[in-house]
Order: sequence, then structure tokens, then C-alpha cells
Amino acid sequence: MNLDEIIEQHLDSNNVSGHLAPSNGILTQASQGWEPSNLVLLENGYVNTGLSDDDSRIFTLDKVEYQIPSRLSALAVSNNILFMAMETMHLLRIDLDRSHEVEDIEIPRKMSEGKIYKMFFDPTGRHLIITTETGDNYYLFVKWKKAKLLSKIKGIVIESIAWNRSADRPTESSTKEFLIGTRNGLIFEAELEPTAELFKKEERYFKQVYSIQSNMPIAGLRMEQFPASLRKYVVVAVTPTRIYQFIGTVSPNNSNGMIGGSEDKAMFESLFSKYEVNPGFSELPGDLPYSQLHFFSPYQDLQYQGVAKTFAWLTGPGVYHGNLVFGSQNAGDSVIDTPQLLPYPATRLELDASSAVSEIPIAIALTEFHFILLYKERIRAVNQLNDQIVFDELIPLAGEEVIGMSVDTTKNTFWIYTGWSMFELVITKEDRDVWTLYLEKKQYDLALQYTKNPVQKDRVLTLQANHNFSQGRYMLSAKYYAQSTVAFEEVALKFVERDERDALRSYLLAKVDKLRKGDITQKTIICTWLVEIYLSKMNQLEDLAASSAADSDVQNLQAEQTVLENDFKGFLETNKMYLDHKTTYKLLASHGRTAQLLFYAVLIGDYERVISHWVQEKNYKNALEVLSKQDSLDTYYRFSPVLMENAPYETVSAWMRQPNLNPRNLIPALLKYDHKSLEAGNQNQAIRYLSYVVTQLENTDPAIHNFLLTLYATQPTRDETALRNFLATEGRAMHYNLDYALRICTQNNRIQSCVHIFSSMGLYGEAVDLALKHNDLDLARINADKPEDDEMLRKTLWLKIARHVVKEKKDIKAAMEFLSNSDLLKIEDILPFFPDFVLIDDFKEEICKALEEYNVHIDELKTEMDEATKSAERSGVRHAISRC
Repeated sequence: MNLDEIIEQHLDSNNVSGHLAPSNGILTQASQGWEPSNLVLLENGYVNTGLSDDDSRIFTLDKVEYQIPSRLSALAVSNNILFMAMETMHLLRIDLDRSHEVEDIEIPRKMSEGKIYKMFFDPTGRHLIITTETGDNYYLFVKWKKAKLLSKIKGIVIESIAWNRSADRPTESSTKEFLIGTRNGLIFEAELEPTAELFKKEERYFKQVYSIQSNMPIAGLRMEQFPASLRKYVVVAVTPTRIYQFIGTVSPNNSNGMIGGSEDKAMFESLFSKYEVNPGFSELPGDLPYSQLHFFSPYQDLQYQGVAKTFAWLTGPGVYHGNLVFGSQNAGDSVIDTPQLLPYPATRLELDASSAVSEIPIAIALTEFHFILLYKERIRAVNQLNDQIVFDELIPLAGEEVIGMSVDTTKNTFWIYTGWSMFELVITKEDRDVWTLYLEKKQYDLALQYTKNPVQKDRVLTLQANHNFSQGRYMLSAKYYAQSTVAFEEVALKFVERDERDALRSYLLAKVDKLRKGDITQKTIICTWLVEIYLSKMNQLEDLAASSAADSDVQNLQAEQTVLENDFKGFLETNKMYLDHKTTYKLLASHGRTAQLLFYAVLIGDYERVISHWVQEKNYKNALEVLSKQDSLDTYYRFSPVLMENAPYETVSAWMRQPNLNPRNLIPALLKYDHKSLEAGNQNQAIRYLSYVVTQLENTDPAIHNFLLTLYATQPTRDETALRNFLATEGRAMHYNLDYALRICTQNNRIQSCVHIFSSMGLYGEAVDLALKHNDLDLARINADKPEDDEMLRKTLWLKIARHVVKEKKDIKAAMEFLSNSDLLKIEDILPFFPDFVLIDDFKEEICKALEEYNVHIDELKTEMDEATKSAERSGVRHAISRC
């Protein structure tokens, strides 16, 4: 609603109405929307709405028991500091935290020089400015005992001041930049800083920044900083009939770039410069000579001040009010949102109770939820949410007149004063019944915000749920029903009757979350019902997608299906412990939801069901993936045979990732492995696993070692390298059975391995014989040298080899070469093996060499004998000498 519409509505209401009819003590003014309550109740400051159990008064008017020494001219309160200005040109300062201490401060002015007109007290309670009817202005700092005349601000009657609440205060002494509104329509910017120096003035600077080009007083002046920009401000100024808004950026200081003003260039000068020509304003009709402007911020703490939220302007037609919104506005824009005009409530005439007139208040104040209207004889509070009078009380005056009202915006206290009396309007629990008013306006979220107990909260939620249900917003209603105490059966039946299964699902999900941990039965029932609802919805979406012709519809349905399936998975993950396994399996199977059934089986650890499914589907890869994710060894043993038969490599890989398996229990699976189907060049998977077990896991089970030996021995290849390496690796600490090994190697004609086994058994003669039987001289030589501690046995074994070479191969030259490789045999050892008619030419050199060696040996023996004889002779001589 714009300003013109507000004015038009106000004028129409004045033409149509104005007649008030009493009815059982209740005033009614239908045209203006007023519904004042019973006068007796209004006098008590409380209207019983029937929605609260608290009957205490919200508003109380208390008289301040203080004997004022002389007549009051003005009163100001800020930050719990109260100043009273007397007509005797004295100030009384009272710290309300120590109210028994009253400080008398002198104003250097005579009574004959004119009365005090107004006082302006900054939010910190440190700076007080006093203006007189003659234009003399005084300044008092918190630490002073005497006010000082502001010589630079002389001849100016101050009507309003806008303190810079958002200014950075490096010291406590300076006021920082503030704006002054005068009686003749001028706006000045100034900054005061108290000083103890005799010839130094407190006014750091005082400069005119704007004129409204009208002789109307600037009755109200406020400034607010935009939250998103430190240099962006809005200044709101009002006269009795006009309201101005100035938006713009302020000037930084030239020296250091900080925001601030100076004598040369005021801080707000650049902001007002954009409004020098045709400034925009809104105007309300009237001839009221005075006015007031009030802002309200929910955060009034000096350290953490917030921006103003609402405003109220006292005008002739009524209280013009609205919200303040700070966004991206620029010069010419407005920060006022949803403005409204509240006409003044009618007052019943004393002489004629049947008549009433609208009386204009002399002052107003603004709280979070109420307008405070001060009249000459009474005070009223009007609720902002429904425009009802909630407090109306006569002020106990003893032939006095009310002068005005001062508001401590920092501490949120309200003070009314006459010439000789003071009253405090005490507001307690102002938001107590706010929830009911928001509830009547169907602003449920706000109502919920102001509830004070679970009963109130439940009422709001119930009505909010009912309202959304009646409007067809079933999902929202389900959300609020779940938070309320409405009977479960009642809500469920509502959704079932409307066939709103989506809303029912949402309600049940929320209800399950709110049940206690001990409510197992209830949770099981609701969760089972939810499973059925989920599955039905999935089938429904699939049917719709199958019957839909448009591709876009199909895609939308499929996307919805995906979302629903993901939600269902999340539900199962959260509530798996409350679902009965058999019942849930039956539901999933009956609806044909295989994927969801498998997902649920994995959730509850029923891996055997999942693996069985994939085995039946011959999807062994998925079966192995599930098998690898679980830790049950029995499951490995159960499914390994079929998996080894169909996916041997992957199965062995899975076994190798599980070191806790007992290889003996996997032998049945290894037996299922088809060795014959193994292609050339591919690794035998059974051997791969058993080798890993033996070498890496150091398994010592004889059954495993025997099985691995059997696999090596039965391989189709004739290469015995792998088998011999296995036998060699076993070494002396062999874990296979030697008899079995010998038998299996013999059966499979593994000669080299049999020789190795004979040797391992200590049967070196059998080993050499077997090697010679198969003409493997190298293998025979190797085994002939193994009995290192038995030289006679070694020689015997070498003689066997020599006999074989001479008699079987009949190769004299080879025999001679063989003789050179042994340090045990000599030519005479093998001569008996030669044939009788062999030619000596083939080994003449060897015989000569042997004879020469014998001659050398004989010479050596002869030498030794000679030395022995000589030694004996010498011993005999010595003996004979000794006898003599």
C-alpha cells in the first residue's frame, strides 16, 4: 500500500465513521478496525485472550517516588543515566543503578535568559546536549560537573539529533559525527570532543549540510548504516507533515582514508549533495505543529548494535509506520517497506459517555510489538499486529499536565514526566501473547517462534497442520502433524481417506524418528508399513513410465523413481534394526524388487542370500565382490567350490585377500578346479593358491604340501622344474610325506624328482642307480657327492657311475674324462671294468701318469723310511751313552 492509498483510506474512514457505540463496556469502531477491550481490563494493562495461562500485567505505570526540588523543563534517559532539567537552570543526574546518588550540575545561564527547550542524550550515556528556546546550546560530558556553552552552535534551536550509532569510537570522549535538525528546516553536521583546555572549544566542527527549503522544523532525524557497506548510509528526516529519505555514501577523511568529517568537508556532505534539487518526500495532510520519529532495533547493546527493523512517525492523521529494508538502494530510492497508517483510537468524552473523539497524542514510542501513545491525561499501548488497544490507563495527575516522554533505547525503559512528577512505564514479557496474534493471522512460523511452552507450540503446529491439510498441501501438513500431539490413528486415517500415500509416507517417517528407543513394537509396525508404501510407489512409477508416451514424462518419472529408490535405501539403512527379516524379504520378493532385496540383505549381513542369488544368475563376479566384503569364513567354504569351478582366477584372488582361511577346508573347492581345461601358458590356479599358502603364509599342513606336490607331479608338461623347485624349497624341514611323494612321482614318471626324494631319504645308492638307469650322468654325479661325511660310500657311488660309463656306454675316452672329474677314483679302480681286449692306446697316457704318480709316491715313502731309520739310530746311540 503506497502513501496515497493510505491517505485516501484515512480520509474515507473519517467521512464514514467517527461514531462510537458502547456495548457492554466494549468500544467498537468498525471502520478503522479497532476492537478495544473492556475498559477495566485496559486499565489493568492486560487483555485476556484466553490463550495464555499467565495473567500478569504486560504494562504497568509506576510513579517514581522522588521529590523533585523544582519544576521540570525537560527529561532525558540513556544507558540507565537519567537527567532532569529544572527551570532553575540546574541539572539532576541520576545513575539508575545507584538511584540514591543524585548529582546536581549547574548550567551557566540565568532563568531570565529563557527556558530549556529540549535535551538530547546519546545512546552511550556520555554526551548530553541542551537547547533553549532562545537558541543557546550547552554541552555536558559524563565526567563534567558543569555544562559548557557551545559558542559555535548559537542562535539555533535544535529540534532533533541523529546520533551516529554505527560510528567507530576509538576514544570514549568524542561524539563522532552526528546530525542536527533545527527549527527552521536546516540540517547540520557536527562533532564534539570535550577538552580541559581553557581556550579550546568542544566543537571540532559544525557545518550546514542540507536545507529542506521550508520553514518547517526538522522534528525527527535518524541515520542508519547499511549492513553491507560501511560508507553507505540512509538519513531519515521528518517535519510535522513530510518525511524525507537521503541515501548515499559518505566521504572518507582525506588524510588516512578513514570515514569521518572535518571542518573543510563534512562526512555527510556528499550524501546530501545528491538531493539539492527537487528532493523527494512523502507528505501527509495536517496542521500538527510537532512530530516525532522513532526507530526500533531488536539489538540495542552498545557493543553489538543491529540496524533498525521498524519505524514510527507521529503525524496528524495517525502513526505512519512500516518496516525498514536495507539492500541495494541508491539515491532516490526508499528503505521503507509496507508502510501503513494507524489512525488514533477514539477517546470517550467525560461529559458525554456516548460520544468519542480521536485525540492526537503528544508523544509516541516504539517497541518491538507495540506503539506507546502518550496523551495529556492518559497513556495507551496499541498492538502492532492487530491494531488493538492492549493498555489504557489514566495518569494520576494532581492538577498537572504531562510534558513528554523519554525513551532509553539502550535499556528499553520508558519515562513520562510532568512539571513535578515522573512515571515509569514498565513493560514485562511483551511478546507473551504474540504467538496467539500471529496464529490468528495464520502466520504459523512466526507464531511458533514466540511460543513459550510445549502446549502453545503444539497448538500452533496442530492448527498449522489442519490449515495445510484443508488447503490441499498434504506434504506440509504431514510435516506439522508429525510434530504435534494429534493422535497417530487420526492423522493416518486422514491421509488414507484422501489416498495421499506420499504425505502418509512423510508423516510416518517423521513419526518414526520421534519415537523413543524403547518403542520397538511401534517402530517395527510403522517401518513395515513404510516398506509396503515405498514398494507400492515404486511399482506405480514404473507402470506410469511404461504407459507414458512422451519422452519428457518418462524421463521425469524415471528421475522421480531414482530419487525414491535412494530415499528407500536411506530408510532401510536407518531403520534396518526395526524390520523383521522374514516379513521384509516377503514384501520385497512379492513386489519383485530384487535390487532392493539384495541391498537389504547386505545391510543386515545376510551375504549368503546375496551370493546365492548371483550364483544362480551365473554372475560370479558380483558373487565374489559380495564374498570379499564379508568376513564369515564359513561363507567362503560354502561357495568356493562353485566359484572355483566357474571363476578360478578371481576366486583364488579373493582367497589370497583373506589370510584367515584354512586351506585344508578349501581342498574340496580345489578339487572342483578343472586342470585339463587349462590353456597352454596359463597358470594353474590351484597351484597358485597353494604355493602362496606354503611360501607366503608358511603353512605346514602335510595335506596341503602333499596336495601341492600331487598337482606339480600330475601336470601335463614333462618339465619338472616347478616340482624340483618345490622339493628343493622344502629342504630338510619337509612337510610332505616322502613315501607318498616317491609313489606319486614314480607313477607320473618324474625321474628327477624321484632321484631327489631318494636322496632326501638318504638312499643315495638308489638315487644314483635311478639316475644311471635313465642315463642321467649329471644327476648321478650330483647325488654321488651328497654323502659328504661318508667317503667310502661316495667312492662306491662313483664306482657305480664309472662301471656304467665303461660297461654300458663302452666309451673309454668318456670314462677317462669322468675319471678326471673325481678326486676319489684312480685308473686302477676302473681298470677291472674295461673289456679284456681293449687297446691300451686309448688310456696309455692315463696309465703312464698313474705309474709316475706311484713312483713319486714310492720315492716319498722311501725317503720317509730313510729318515725314520736315521732317527732310530740316533736314538740308540743316545741311549747307549746314557747307560754309560
